[in-house]
Amino acid sequence: MEFFWHTTSRTLNERFPMSMLSDPLVDVTPRSATTLVEQFCVRIDQDLAALAECMRILRSRRNGLARISCLPPDILVTVFRHFESFENHISTSRHHGAPICLILTHVCKQWRQLALDCATLWTSISCVSPRWLGVILRRSKDAHLIATYHAPVSLRGCLEPVLSHLPRIKVLRICSISSDVDRIVELLSSQPAPSLQIFEFTVIGNVHHSLMPISDTIFQGQVPLLQSVEFVLCSLSWTWSIFGGLRSLSVRGTTGALPTLAQLLSTLRYLPHLEQLTLQSLSPTFGDIKLCNKVMLTRLKSIALDIGTAQTVISLFERLVLPAGVKVALYISQIESSQSFSDLFSAMDRASDGPSPVVQSLRAIRISNNGFVVQFNTSIVFKSHYHYSWNPADDDIPLSIQFTCNPLAHVQPTIVFELCRIVSQGRIHSMFLELLYDLSENFWRTGSAGLLDLQFIHLSRNSIRGLIDALSIDDIQASVMAYPSLRVLELEGIKFGDHEPEDLQHIIKQRAECGARIHGLRLTGCIKNLTADQVRLLEEAGVNVDWDGHKEETCADPGRHGYTPGRLF
Repeated sequence: MEFFWHTTSRTLNERFPMSMLSDPLVDVTPRSATTLVEQFCVRIDQDLAALAECMRILRSRRNGLARISCLPPDILVTVFRHFESFENHISTSRHHGAPICLILTHVCKQWRQLALDCATLWTSISCVSPRWLGVILRRSKDAHLIATYHAPVSLRGCLEPVLSHLPRIKVLRICSISSDVDRIVELLSSQPAPSLQIFEFTVIGNVHHSLMPISDTIFQGQVPLLQSVEFVLCSLSWTWSIFGGLRSLSVRGTTGALPTLAQLLSTLRYLPHLEQLTLQSLSPTFGDIKLCNKVMLTRLKSIALDIGTAQTVISLFERLVLPAGVKVALYISQIESSQSFSDLFSAMDRASDGPSPVVQSLRAIRISNNGFVVQFNTSIVFKSHYHYSWNPADDDIPLSIQFTCNPLAHVQPTIVFELCRIVSQGRIHSMFLELLYDLSENFWRTGSAGLLDLQFIHLSRNSIRGLIDALSIDDIQASVMAYPSLRVLELEGIKFGDHEPEDLQHIIKQRAECGARIHGLRLTGCIKNLTADQVRLLEEAGVNVDWDGHKEETCADPGRHGYTPGRLF
């Protein structure tokens, strides 16, 4: 420390000696001779440069006293990696294509040297700016790369240089316009990819010509570590013996010929280690599958299918052998009746190598006049409100079905209860219903016949009149009480009709007198025809009322506020 201050003081004394005050140049003014003015300006510039150097030395010394400077290099590198991951997650566009870790090289000399020496900090390539590609590829040395390319960035200026390093790419995500697809497939087929683990290829925009199909020639047939593949609107040959080690396969639409069921089964036969399978917007043609042997997918954990009608799904399940407990998400079109589901679940049961999980709750949402989403849960409540999407990581939802009914078949909302009967054998304890519109008394009584153990009903944005009529008891109906085990009723976004709060109070008293007391009543966002006095009367009926006092529910779930869900996956 003494040496530092001594050195700094000496520098200052050298640049600013006290004798300088008596220097004749001190008296120089703008009116002085030009030569003298120029000499004095040179002296001043030299002194400013010396001051700047002193300031730099002082700042560097002060930064060196920060506690973070005590961290060993390996800990700092770990911090740098977390920083890079965080910044990548937030945004890559705000860095204008520059490597995120470039920020670290502008903090101090120690950080700069550490960042430049650590090749793994320079492995994330977002093909936004060709300017930085050479820098990243050079500084990453021989480390494995994570490369992302998105059109309309230059193919020649960005993607081609990256793919020249294909043997060391670990993660590759490509989003291309159709006119560049053939060239990209050629590049992907020019070298093996011995390090590749994740590969995603998406085609965007209109397709005006047939695309080169992705086949076993890609990566020269050498991709031993590949575990996850996603194709979106690609042309596929459906002969992928090179993908035998895959754990996850997702195919979302195709621009080529649709596969036959036989081709699809042949492809799956090469994927014995598959754990996640998603087939979306595919309607395979039937062809002859009678001679096809069953395909063993004994490691599968989740399967999501959007491949057309119920009969197509049934035909596929009849040729599969699946482990017990696999999570299933289905999108099915043109349901004619509940018999379609009976046949479907029979095929699923035959495909499963073990008992199905026990479900305890049901969620049903009407998304259009003829469209429904139905989910079954192994827990009594749903952890997530995001019912308009399906996440295979949700361990408590083993089955999600979105289906549209044939308009000419006049399928009634009671098909939800038929589905429930087939799947759960009446063991449902909780039921969540939303957007089913004006549900009649007959709807509720139909459901009650198969749900004698139901304890919890959540009703959202529906008319409550039919439920009130079904729950009421008179002398004739006393022996066939609807939902005899009901204990909690939760109403969300209900617009009470005239006299409905009073009618609800009446049935609560009736059921208590008959030994079927409702213990809890939750009212959320019920803002019409419901007053504090009416809530007080409900409490006097002997039920525990949880009321939000006319306040609209504030929920991050867009589905709660008029969002019509799209497809499950």
